[in-house]
Amino acid sequence: MPLTMRASWRERAVSKAPRFNLTACAIFREEAPFLAEWIRFHQSVGFEHFYLYNNFSTDDFKTVLEPFIQQGLVTLVDWPRPVGQLSAYKDCIRRHWREALWIGLFDIDEFLFAPDGRDVRSVLDAYRDLPGVCVWQAFYGSSGHVERPDGPLVEAYTMRAGPDITTAKTIVNPRMVYKPGVHLSKFLSGEAMDTHRRIIVPGMPPKLDILRINHYWSRSLADLDQKIRRGDASTSAPRDRDWHFDFESKLNVERDEAILKAMRRAG
Repeated sequence: MPLTMRASWRERAVSKAPRFNLTACAIFREEAPFLAEWIRFHQSVGFEHFYLYNNFSTDDFKTVLEPFIQQGLVTLVDWPRPVGQLSAYKDCIRRHWREALWIGLFDIDEFLFAPDGRDVRSVLDAYRDLPGVCVWQAFYGSSGHVERPDGPLVEAYTMRAGPDITTAKTIVNPRMVYKPGVHLSKFLSGEAMDTHRRIIVPGMPPKLDILRINHYWSRSLADLDQKIRRGDASTSAPRDRDWHFDFESKLNVERDEAILKAMRRAG
């Protein structure tokens, strides 16, 4: 059977009674202090399940995740593969295409939400004809924190870069994707678009009004130093410390508390 026909058959079969409408897949390393907030936040905006791939973590992530695993919220996969991000996405799609209408491919330092406080699932209802929905990011810096502050991450970091520093991540239809990407993916039929139904091209101005991702790129400066040392799951190239700290200095240009306003509206 041609791949597009098979994908369409799978789509019809799954869309009648999916186990989950919206899930997320993420690979992580040494993220134990941040996992619980990330899961609870995304559960509050409509995500129903999380496929989490552990990539060489040595911290107490299992202790943090165990309650969520017991609740049926998290599927934990040990993934000891160098540069394992794309292979983790492929594995997740291969294993779970039957379960979910949508799988969001993004990271533990990225928080996806609707600025008007709507449930993300209800927003995605308008895009069921697309194989993927691209969500633009706002990049957040340290907000002047040298060490990690107490309290919720989303309350601590409120300073972000201007719209010239951005990228997008994709919520994919797992029956239609054949080549998942860190940012953009390739599909058997059609192309992913952003929430204004634009195909992503270089230099395009972001749209953050319908869905958006807050990318807490550095967190505190101490966290940024740890991020540099642990390396990247998408490339084997070592991280350049000078470049990272120079880039972070550009991420504290304007205050943006849209995520807090959305949480108040939703609450």
